Amino acid sequence: MRAFRLAVAAVLLLSPVLLEAQRANLRLGTILPANSVWDRSLRQMASAWQRSTDGRVRLQVRGTTGDESTIIRRMRLNNPQVAALTLPGLTEIDETFNVFGIPFFFESDEEALHVLEVLTPRLRASLADNGLVLLNWGHGGWAHIFSAQPIRDIGDLQRAKLFTSAGDDDMVRWYRENGFEPVPLELTDVLMGLNTGLIDAYPSPPYGALVFQWYRQTSHMLDIPLSPVFGATVMTARAWARIGEADREALLDGAAAMQDFLFDEVPRQDRDAVAEMQKRGLSVSAVSDAAASELRAVADRLTATWRGSRVPADIYDAAIAARNEFRSN
Repeated sequence: MRAFRLAVAAVLLLSPVLLEAQRANLRLGTILPANSVWDRSLRQMASAWQRSTDGRVRLQVRGTTGDESTIIRRMRLNNPQVAALTLPGLTEIDETFNVFGIPFFFESDEEALHVLEVLTPRLRASLADNGLVLLNWGHGGWAHIFSAQPIRDIGDLQRAKLFTSAGDDDMVRWYRENGFEPVPLELTDVLMGLNTGLIDAYPSPPYGALVFQWYRQTSHMLDIPLSPVFGATVMTARAWARIGEADREALLDGAAAMQDFLFDEVPRQDRDAVAEMQKRGLSVSAVSDAAASELRAVADRLTATWRGSRVPADIYDAAIAARNEFRSN
């Protein structure tokens, strides 16, 4: 009888703990703009999570005051537990992600997605080493070079006063060592830099150039894409551990649906943005296949120095191999 009472007491004591382990009220931090396609997709994912787990998992999506460094720092304290990060935020966590920032490395969405798929196990492991669980990949479009004067080759680009993100001293140094004129600025200062002539060129997805109205000072866009703007939704391993196995599968299903939506919708959004800017005076600088090949060849020679410096050598080599495999098929 005494043993029975002890067993009942143990169950009663553990019940709140077990219930707490099954329920999770999560917060998501992001710098992505409110009411954008990315914000809407995050909210749709949150609704799917709540619905598919019968309310056991609830996700509050809210913008964050500050930058992604702030979000990452707060995640180490498990608040927020989830974040939708852009590529600069991911590279702050692990330099492995710099592989997707190599200029003119990829030629198409299909090629970039193939390399992303091949590298995903290693990238997932890199996040896990930093206490994070990869939920899905995000797509911010393709960065193109917008400029006040037409840019058709590397020489034109080297002569431009080129915006680059403040805080990445290694990237600024690489630009200068290779004959470019980088101007590091916060994203919020780009419009000021354009208005004052501090910069006259910048990389941006077309949708961003339209929404922020940057294109008004830069009426030319190079038709060759610079690089894909990938991102990721991640959760702290601590929060993930509190979620039951069945609910984890439901969360991953919802995250996969968001990924599929973004990879379909965002490229269309960029195409529409280019068409709209062309109506307002944007000139798209097309180059011949030969000129494009020459530009990429020069870029490949310049960015080879990223191997082992900005990108771990094994990741760089794996990306080259996956890219070459795709091109050979």
